[in-house]
Amino acid sequence: MSESAIEKQSCPICGGVGQFSFTSADLLTGLPGDFRYDACTECGALYQAPTPTMEQIASFYPQEYSPFKPGKAKERNAIERSVLRSCYGYRQLEGGLPDGLAALLGRFFYRDFIPFVADGRLLDIGCGGGKYLLSMRHMGWQGEGVELNEQAVEACRQSGLEVFHGELADAAYMDNSFDLVTARHVIEHIPDLNPFIAEIFRVVKPGGLMVLRTPNSAALGRGWFGTNWFANEVPRHLTLFSEKNLEYLAVQHGFRQVVAKTFTTPKIILNSWDYLVGNRPESSKRRKLHRLVARIYVTMAALSGRGDELFMIFEKPKEH
Repeated sequence: MSESAIEKQSCPICGGVGQFSFTSADLLTGLPGDFRYDACTECGALYQAPTPTMEQIASFYPQEYSPFKPGKAKERNAIERSVLRSCYGYRQLEGGLPDGLAALLGRFFYRDFIPFVADGRLLDIGCGGGKYLLSMRHMGWQGEGVELNEQAVEACRQSGLEVFHGELADAAYMDNSFDLVTARHVIEHIPDLNPFIAEIFRVVKPGGLMVLRTPNSAALGRGWFGTNWFANEVPRHLTLFSEKNLEYLAVQHGFRQVVAKTFTTPKIILNSWDYLVGNRPESSKRRKLHRLVARIYVTMAALSGRGDELFMIFEKPKEH
């Protein structure tokens, strides 16, 4: 494809014109070559240009890719359970703290939980080895999954989970099937964004929720580290979103935004530093000074509202 043809490739979110933003190698798994990303002049999305074929996308994922590994349900400590009871409606969980104290803690900690729905039906897209589904099942949800990787699907099924092997659209769920659909660190891997969100809207019940988690292109860490930012994850991340353009994508398919937050962890900044200086991955987390600086960064990102991860909840209107 010629340079002019690449430059004119439209944005996968809004169809706007893209201009060259950056090129990068695969810093995580070492795939050969460099990969180009454009920035949309309309909505600001960053996206790989040209869009890779499905065969190319499949080649980006080695079998040892970590999300495919079998999962185990996360054990919730007494404080977490108390916050879930007080703030998010999980009254079936045994806590340990008075509701008032738990509600106060919930204003500052554990802010990425999802309100409970009795007998609620949950679909987790890109469920990997099933860790999240198992955790949500233990908290009272009726969970199902969709997953492309055959080994991950088998791991889920061995854990007693109901998982469809393939694409979301191929699962052909009935209209208005789910109270909650989650896509956690999935949407950045999807080449055709608008049909994907449209399908989620179709299968969510009126009044139901869509939860998206994805890297934040406006993150403080990305501003510092550029192409060495760990969450770029070139070339597997096909699109990098900001809060603004992710809301635009969801709203144009009928959703309304109800929650928008950013989060970060020391891991992202430590791994970004390792990329920058050429350390072996995970080297910095073994150094006390580096861990201290990373915690300072986490605080700065939180205060600025520019965390490394977007956490957004959208509702399908009840009247739909």
